[in-house]
Amino acid sequence: MPNRLIAFLSDVGAADEAHALCKGLMHSIAPGVTIVDITHDVTPFDVREGALFLADVPDSFPAETIVCAYVYPETGTDTRTIVARNAKGQLLVAPNNGLLTFALEASGLVACHEVTSPGVMKQPVTPTWYGKDVVAACAAHLAAGVPIEDVGPSLDSSGIVRLPHTDPAQTPDGVRGEIVRIDKNFGNVWTNLPSEMIADQESLLGRQLKVELDGTVLELPFCTTFGEVEVGEPLVYVNSRGKLAFGVNQGNFVEKWTIMPGATFTVGLS
Repeated sequence: MPNRLIAFLSDVGAADEAHALCKGLMHSIAPGVTIVDITHDVTPFDVREGALFLADVPDSFPAETIVCAYVYPETGTDTRTIVARNAKGQLLVAPNNGLLTFALEASGLVACHEVTSPGVMKQPVTPTWYGKDVVAACAAHLAAGVPIEDVGPSLDSSGIVRLPHTDPAQTPDGVRGEIVRIDKNFGNVWTNLPSEMIADQESLLGRQLKVELDGTVLELPFCTTFGEVEVGEPLVYVNSRGKLAFGVNQGNFVEKWTIMPGATFTVGLS
């Protein structure tokens, strides 16, 4: 299907022309294609952060979307680019380094192919910029109508690199999850704990929850929104992605308590 939508993520930033050169290449290969920037401000080389930024993309974009994503510290090595088709029918193009971990968990894997065909790459391929010459070029060729089967051989799901992470679970004292992201603009702390694992939420509203967070024990009110506590006061809430989060009303949670992604936590009634 020509002229599909490309959703584009990278870690190249917006301070120079790098992301624009990628988009120029994509327009050259697939004239008329629509390109939407997810972000180019992934922390350089931070595959996990990029993977978390991609987690909600399949749900929010239409079925005809091609996700073009690269955080590619292994550029020039034998780490291949892959194309995955999810249950929604979207195609996700990225290096096989775990970048698609959470997006595929959320949207389901149907098929996967390694990108080996020279015909879907910009020639000659620059070893230091597989992101443009392989990932972006391949995404554009798919947008122009090249079938996924033509990019290279099929890859079993066991060959797709997944990032390690702690799944949410019930514990004798409540529920356990993992800190997955710091909302950089506001300092809120996002977790991977879905709200449905918090039973009887309406009865918990306004009550104090005991939060054991990276060695620190806090008692925080469970609220629906920030304005239910005084300015500068902390709270537990369900964020816009349906996951448990910690924040401060008009403040910055991580300035009060130093929390890093990957830390585990438990939460229960105080």
